[in-house]
Amino acid sequence: MTPRVSVLMPAYNAERTITQAVASALAQSVSDLELIVTDDGSAVPVARALEPMRDERLRVLRTIANRGVASARNAALAAARAPIVAQLDADDRWHESHLDGLLPAFADPGVGLAYTNAEIEGHPEGYDRWIGEWAGDPRSRRAVTERRLHPVNDLAVLYEGNPIPSPGVAMRTAAARAAGGYPPWLTVGEDYFLYLKLLRAGWRFSYVDRASAVYRWPQPGRGATFDRRRAVRQQAKLYAALALSAPGEPAISLRLARELAEVVATHVPGSLAAWRLARAAHSRARSERR
Repeated sequence: MTPRVSVLMPAYNAERTITQAVASALAQSVSDLELIVTDDGSAVPVARALEPMRDERLRVLRTIANRGVASARNAALAAARAPIVAQLDADDRWHESHLDGLLPAFADPGVGLAYTNAEIEGHPEGYDRWIGEWAGDPRSRRAVTERRLHPVNDLAVLYEGNPIPSPGVAMRTAAARAAGGYPPWLTVGEDYFLYLKLLRAGWRFSYVDRASAVYRWPQPGRGATFDRRRAVRQQAKLYAALALSAPGEPAISLRLARELAEVVATHVPGSLAAWRLARAAHSRARSERR
């Protein structure tokens, strides 16, 4: 039988967390799903950690070499049999009712992507949820982004940065494939680039206001959060690609200028002053647009 949803899970050396992630997907109250784990060249094959978890809904693909998150997700996307695909990384997890609350958003044929809120574990500054209210004393802010921005259906807002929690996202399979899937030439912001392409293609986004996903903040030494130089290079590459595909778009041009200034600031000694000037110019321009 065709499953209702295909869960895409890339995994690379994730033996410490993957069993919990997989268990949370298989325990969903929406049981007609398939879970496709792509072992992206892990030193210890993922299949070993998952051997005790015998479930016919679980499929494991394996690549010999590590090719990155985008390629791993694309392999799972290509193998997906369901009309809806949902993202879940090997170090995140879902609450039992996550898909049950998320999938009804796709009853609207114009919705190409739907997402929920997410709890955060291990944030260095104490943020405990992705989306929340930012009212009153700024010191009480416990969220990454504000509820008033969601769902994000304005390209100018989405160009400012990615406010969507990755483990909360589901998409129409055909829409994700038509958009080209995840860009393998990026190692930071692969999912964000796909969201932008979906919104540009005319799909609308839907937000389900419930924190049914759990995002584990990257630990020191693991993930783009802790490699600032690589992260800013990848962000500049992302916005350069957007600028080439939409010449003259003011929001993209401003963001690209900011990202290039950050590349200079992080790679060229003594350029911090220039970076601060660029940030100030970007802030002024954003205030004027609002």
